[in-house]
Amino acid sequence: MRRTLVLALLASFAVTGIASSSPGRSDPPVLVPWHKIGDIALGESKAHVEREYGSEGHGYHVLDRVSGIIQGYYRLHGSRVYVTFEDGRVNELDFTTRYYRTKSGFGVGSIIPFGPCHRTATSRCEHRWHGFIWNAWRKEKPCQCWVKVGLAAQSLHAGVANFLKPWFFIYIRRGRVSEFYFAQKFVD
Repeated sequence: MRRTLVLALLASFAVTGIASSSPGRSDPPVLVPWHKIGDIALGESKAHVEREYGSEGHGYHVLDRVSGIIQGYYRLHGSRVYVTFEDGRVNELDFTTRYYRTKSGFGVGSIIPFGPCHRTATSRCEHRWHGFIWNAWRKEKPCQCWVKVGLAAQSLHAGVANFLKPWFFIYIRRGRVSEFYFAQKFVD
């Protein structure tokens, strides 16, 4: 009887996702490049995210609130997953946890090879990877990151002219992916 009860409880946890970071919700370890982690996707409604992960004060910790924009985070998998809502929709995701992975296993901790140099009109040696460009966003100093602007196969120019378009950053530390940042409409 006891063994049957334990097996039934374990099966229930596996089906409902209660073993995730908060009771009663599922948080799959999924990273859909450059769109979604777990059950949080760019463009998703705030109401949907709150149903899955909790609302302000009940899982979501607000850091800043400016007309139509709410910035904060969820504590998930030993880390913080930063989510910015703009006009009631997810506009930005930022995370450092190793929990979320693509189907092939890519995520925080992975290595991205530099590959060959490509000569361009603006660079003697531009490194590319799956449409991303190494250190494309430079400001005062190089970002130590892979940058992709736009949704096309190849990145648009990483500059002010392309603000308010989707931008994706993959930060590198000690040769490995350390952080992901996705923005549906990026402005720096």
